[in-house]
Parts: sequence; structure tokens; C-alpha cells
Amino acid sequence: MKKSLLLLIIFLTISTTLFSQEDENLEEENKKIEIRHSNTLEVTDNLGPDVKILIGEVELYHDSATMYCDSAYYNTKLNKFDAFHNIHIIKLQNETDTIDIVSTFLSYDGNEKMAKMREKVVIHKDSTTLYTDSLDFDMVDDIGYYFNGGRTENNKDTLISEYGYYYSKTDELFFKDSVKIFNPEYSIFSDTLKHNLKTETTYFLGPSEIIGDSNYIYCEDGLYDHKKNVSQVSKNAYLINKEHFIYADSLFYNRNESYGEGFKNVTIIDTIQDILLKGNYGIYFEKLEQSLMTDSAVFIQISDADTMYLHGDTLRAHVDTSFTSSDTTTYRVIRAYNKVKMYKQDFQLKCDSLVYSLLDSIIELYYEPVLWSEKNQLSANFMTVKIIDNEAKRINLIDSSFIISQSDTLNYDQIKGKSMIGYLKDNELYRFDVQEKTFIIYFVKDGDFLMAINKIECDSMKIMLDSQKVDIIYPYSNPKGGMYPPLELSETQRFLPGFRWWEEYRPLNKDEIFIWRKEED
Repeated sequence: MKKSLLLLIIFLTISTTLFSQEDENLEEENKKIEIRHSNTLEVTDNLGPDVKILIGEVELYHDSATMYCDSAYYNTKLNKFDAFHNIHIIKLQNETDTIDIVSTFLSYDGNEKMAKMREKVVIHKDSTTLYTDSLDFDMVDDIGYYFNGGRTENNKDTLISEYGYYYSKTDELFFKDSVKIFNPEYSIFSDTLKHNLKTETTYFLGPSEIIGDSNYIYCEDGLYDHKKNVSQVSKNAYLINKEHFIYADSLFYNRNESYGEGFKNVTIIDTIQDILLKGNYGIYFEKLEQSLMTDSAVFIQISDADTMYLHGDTLRAHVDTSFTSSDTTTYRVIRAYNKVKMYKQDFQLKCDSLVYSLLDSIIELYYEPVLWSEKNQLSANFMTVKIIDNEAKRINLIDSSFIISQSDTLNYDQIKGKSMIGYLKDNELYRFDVQEKTFIIYFVKDGDFLMAINKIECDSMKIMLDSQKVDIIYPYSNPKGGMYPPLELSETQRFLPGFRWWEEYRPLNKDEIFIWRKEED
């Protein structure tokens, strides 16, 4: 029994060894380069018996790749050959895909499955063609590497770089150093990028520029979809056209629609008129020259003397056109919606919505507008502000106009009328023209001592101010009232109908334009 078991073990061991040797021999056979055709085959004493000299219509085969050339030196022992002239490699990648490579010289290592091609190298697959003078191609992973300049053509795009990898299986190109992509509609310049030939998408992996007829885009990360003509870029990203700079943490741009979006820390700069739109989400229509900004949106008009800061839940900027008999003028219009507040050193305001025309520099304020100028609070149902040289010069208060300034902790100077026009000089109100159903309450003081209360009603009046306080009153048409001792007027008689003190809404600096109502102490 023991003897039979020992014989069985010896038999199985010998059989396993024989089969293993057969597998190794078969694997070794598959590794060998196969000569399929040559007009002549020679062996010389000089090169030795292992080197086959193949001349004329040479065809070699190795591991799914067929290689053609005019002549070759094939070292059967080393499983290598050098091929010369009219090199053509046809590599089968799968049942349907093949890759064609041509060159002038080929050095092929069958053990490493590495092809090194030189001079007039061309790779062709599907609609993609790669041109270079030096290419190393890994036949196992189907990866080509060039290092002396290369050019790839894919549909309308031409891609150029000093160094590049071609991943044939995944249809991807990786470019490094002085990368250029040329398209009839734009050019791309980059330090490093990856390009997918199937999806026609470029991925930016370093400092990159996209230059079109009308704009310029810079980024250090992102992608460009060549089929859809859209880019999504980030990392120091910005867009420039003839009149605008657009910065954002990330930018989306549709070239076909001339439409862009910015996300986080968005800034749109009008370089012609020195104005900015800032926020965390912005939209820009390039052809229409329209912008929209939301999420902490602010409009900034830069001035050496006094910069304007305007906030609303939504800000829009667009170009309008003015026509005259002799001229056509285009100008910018800014529109602000919902919880609008503005801060300038010389005046501040709040309203529900606002329109600012840069043609005539008039600001229109809608729905409970309030404007503050030094100690004066101005309000009405509708209001306009005329800006000249970035300074307010005239304020129109229309319908239920009201001016209030605080005389002391208990009393307020008040002017009321159907409409008013206020005039400013050197950023100070110096005159008011009040029209229809005019009322005034003015507290006459000697220092901090209240001497009398001046209460007048008339059809219209002119009021002159000195240092933002009422100085001279010119009542017109049927004035009524006069000076009253302080104790003669009750607390309610010291306030005109419709009185409201809006101080909790007043922005005291540019950061408070984002606060709709300040907390009371």
C-alpha cells in the first residue's frame, strides 16, 4: 500500500513538472517575434547566427501587433529588431479598435514590448492624428510618450506641446510644457493639461489661458468642453473682455451663448466707468452687456473723493442707448431690488428698489425711500438724487415729502410738504424749496436752552440752512402760525403727521449696508 502511494506521488510530481514546462515553453513561444514575410532573409558571419537580415516587404508579428518595414535586423536570441524605412504598425486594441503608427525608424524590444520610433512619426486612431519625430510606445498598456515636440489634430482642434503622453486605450492625451490648442474660434495656452479625445474635453492642471475673438480667460484648474464650447474654471480664475474684468473662485462660460456665471467672491469690473459689482453669485451676458449679482451683492462706484457702496438683494447692470438728432450715446444703468441701502461719506440712503442711470447721474428711489445727509433725514414716497462729479447736488422729494433733524433727545426739527427740492454744495444741504401744504416745526435754542418753537403752515416756502440747520425761513402765500413758548405745545403737537425716525436703518459705514435694520440697544 505504501509503495503504491509513493508511486502515485512521483507520477503526479512528474506530470505537474511536464505540464509546467509545456506552459512555459508555450508562453516563451508566444513572446517570440514572428517573421511573417520578407523577400530575402540573410545571416552573416559579421552579425552572427542570431541576427536575421530581412529585406523587402518585411512583415513581423508580435502580440496583436503587425509591423511592416522595408528592412530589418532581427536578433532572435534577444527577441529584438531594428527596422528601417516605411515603418507601419497596426496594433489591435480590441475587437473593433486599432491604432496605426508610421515612422522612418523603429527599434522594438519583444521582451519589454516597447517600440521606439524616430523621424516622421504619425499615430492615427479614429479621428485623431498625432505627429512627432520621437515616440516611445508601450505595446502592453498602449501608451505613447514623445519628448521632442508633438502635434495632435482632432476634428477642429490642433494640440501642440513639447512633451506628451498618449493613452490610446482611454483616448486621453497628457501634455506638458508650452502646450497650445488652436481652434478657429479660440486658442488655449497652458503649462500642463489633459485632453480626452472621445469627449473632446480639456482639463487644465496648471496656469492656462483661453483666448477668443472677444475675451480672455485665465485659470489654474478647470476644464473646457470643446463640443459644447463651455468652460468651467477655478483657482485664480478671471475673464477679460473689451470693457470688463470678471473674477471669481470659479467661473462658468458658454462661448456659444456669450454667457458666464461666477461663484463665490465674484467681482465684475467695468473698466470704462470705474464701477464694480461684487457678490457670491453673478451672471454676465457678454453680447447684451448685462450683469446680475446676488448673495451679498454690492455695487461700488470708485472715486478719489468719496466711493459709493450700494447693496440690494439683487443688483442688475445693463447698457442703454440715448438718441439725439446729432448723437447716439450708450450708458450704464444700475438697478437694485429689495432691502436696498447705500453708503457714501456725504450721504446714505435706504429704499426697496433703486435705479441709477449713469447717463445723467440720477438715482431714483422707490417705496419708502429715506436719505440721510449729515444731521438731516429726508423721506418721501418717491425720491431722485442728482449726482455731479460723484457728489449729490440736488434731491427731489415727491409726494409726502418730509425732512427731519434731531434738535435734542426729545425734539426734532421738521419740514413737511407735498414735494420738495433740496440743493447741496460741498456735500452740504443749503436750501430747500417746499411746495403745497407746507408745514414746519423748528425749535429755537440758545445753546442748549429751548427758547421757543416756531410752527408755520403755508402753501409753499423756501428754507435756507447753515451748517445743516435751519437758518432763514421764507414762507409764501397765506402763512399761519408763529413762535410759541415751549410749554404751550404738548408733546403730540411737536410732531407733524406722518413723522417717523428711521435712524435704525441708517448705515454708518460701508459694511452696514448689508444690515437691513440695526439692533436697538
